[in-house]
Amino acid sequence: MSRPPSKDRRLVKVLTALRAHGGSARSPLYRWMHRHHDPLSAAFAEIPPAWGPLSAELAAVGLTDADGKPPTAQSARQTWYRVRRDVARAHAAAKAAALAPDEIAPAVHAVTPPAATALDPAAPSRPGMLLDIRPARVAAGAPPVAAPAAAAANTPGVASATAAAPVTGPPSPASATPASETAAEQLRRLLTTIDAGKVPLPKVM
Repeated sequence: MSRPPSKDRRLVKVLTALRAHGGSARSPLYRWMHRHHDPLSAAFAEIPPAWGPLSAELAAVGLTDADGKPPTAQSARQTWYRVRRDVARAHAAAKAAALAPDEIAPAVHAVTPPAATALDPAAPSRPGMLLDIRPARVAAGAPPVAAPAAAAANTPGVASATAAAPVTGPPSPASATPASETAAEQLRRLLTTIDAGKVPLPKVM
């Protein structure tokens, strides 16, 4: 029966050796700084490091560079720069992997435009209104349209449609509206008066 991975003494030894000596490009100083990145970063933010005395102290505790030599001020500073860069990249990769399906960046969600019936699914869809904007002309066989005042002046015995409705305002109810006229007849007469002086507009399809 095989032992669990955490109880395998050979695996423990291999992992211990990997942590101590693994990665030829990673010096003991790099691995130590990487392992203690958070407390070192907090301390350096509070007290800017003086790399000369600090490199001497790092060498005194047995930390070395990639060549096995005691770290200098320059090598210690460059090693700390690489540690900070690699930790920042690892954090960015972890955040990118944890994005939700609708996120395009951390805390930034993509917005899909709603459909036309999204606000009221029960509402029937209506086609868009098309405007038929073209030059218009009087239909063949239609009587010529003249100004109301001119038509009244040129036609004897025919009163102008606007004679009863002065241009300055609507007719007075007491003078222009017969007492026996119904509301429907009043509305029809009002529309006729408006149509008499209206300029034709393009049709709305």
